[in-house]
Amino acid sequence: MEERDVVVIGGGPAGYAAAIRLTQLGRKATVVEKDTLGGTCLNKGCIPTMVLAKAVELLDMSKTAKDYGITFGDTALDFQKLTARRKIVTKIHVTGVKSLLEAYRIEVIGGAARLVSPSEIEVVSGEGKGKRLRAGKIIIAAGTIANGATLPGDEGRSIDTGALLELLAPPSSIVILDGGFVGLTLATILSQLGTKVTIVERSSRILPEIDEEITDILARELKKNKIQVLTDAIPVRMADSPEGQRAVEIETKGQKTIVTASVVLRTDRLPDIVGLGLADIGVSLNAEGGVATEPSMETNIKGLFAAGDVTMRHLCTPVAYAEGLTAAENAAGGTTRIDYSAIPYWSNSIPAICGAGMTEAGAIEAGHTIKVGRFPLAANAMATIMGRRTGMVKIVTDARYGRILGVHVVGQNAPELIHEALLAMRSELTPKEIGEVFHVHPSLSECLWDASKAVDGASINSFNPA
Repeated sequence: MEERDVVVIGGGPAGYAAAIRLTQLGRKATVVEKDTLGGTCLNKGCIPTMVLAKAVELLDMSKTAKDYGITFGDTALDFQKLTARRKIVTKIHVTGVKSLLEAYRIEVIGGAARLVSPSEIEVVSGEGKGKRLRAGKIIIAAGTIANGATLPGDEGRSIDTGALLELLAPPSSIVILDGGFVGLTLATILSQLGTKVTIVERSSRILPEIDEEITDILARELKKNKIQVLTDAIPVRMADSPEGQRAVEIETKGQKTIVTASVVLRTDRLPDIVGLGLADIGVSLNAEGGVATEPSMETNIKGLFAAGDVTMRHLCTPVAYAEGLTAAENAAGGTTRIDYSAIPYWSNSIPAICGAGMTEAGAIEAGHTIKVGRFPLAANAMATIMGRRTGMVKIVTDARYGRILGVHVVGQNAPELIHEALLAMRSELTPKEIGEVFHVHPSLSECLWDASKAVDGASINSFNPA
């Protein structure tokens, strides 16, 4: 039995953040990772996907450059070189995580972990060699895995996002069983690469977490780009079509139909807890199937913490970072509590979309008397300069107190525009106070400034009577 101070199971964003914070606080951290440092985000998720998005942006620039007096020769996509670039970017940042852990002198043990007791871990390497560790505190940051085939008849007919990224060429057609943030990002990227895309969404509209006025703008862009969106659609079963493609039977409002494509993509995730031994030591799970925690990130077992996607509450890197840091600080003896207010939701779709807080409909349903400020990107000088005029910034406020209840954005650089709003929401600033801040001109950030002014009918760059 080898003694350790704090063991972190998993080297993704939550895990490596926790390990680094522990070291900063004077504790000795050991990371156990069964796969690759960086987790899903770095290896099979956000980072490699955004490399594809960048390629699409460059392709589009080659088409619109003529509007600025610049003429290119023939432009073509070399998917093999794009794949190589994707792998290089991932390798750079995985190596960066490894280097950070080395710089902090954090021990990394390769292997699969299993909790033998609340303070003991068995680690089995890929070669089958095992060792036992005893730790004063343990942080579970094991992340998620792709949900397997769940439809009758699937039997390997569908793929997950990791497998999609490894394809040798963009598929000729694809059915994406998700109209959420991940599905829309991949749908719009693949569409620009020439793939015929069909989205199957169980809800009545795409991205129900985002304000409907905002998602309507994205929906129009999807239609313009010939992306078919089936809403209120429930996948029933899969088979092969007579033409050798994948066939998905869909039930929509009592009617059944068949959609076919060369590839069917599923994006749902499960907590990566099989084999961890949680049930054996009595660790509680939450309603989402993830590890249940208190705001301290401690589980129902004292000294055992969990952080990141393994909790299944908010599957995104910024929350994983925050939970990892919170778990580390409390494992080191602190009293930190996680604050989930103003969590951003986003899709790096084309155009990008993001939001935080209440939608207009949600605020009214919650009993608020509201005031709304809107500003179209078409009225922003930088958006025009960039040739990206599609979109809107929308601010929903409480009319009585001026509190910002929600901010929703669609358009160029939407995930960058949201951060000033997030800071304002966390600091309980009003739109009036945002409107009093000088904003660089011309800049897309002025859209939030104008939308803030528009709450009181004071935007100077669009017509907005109070």
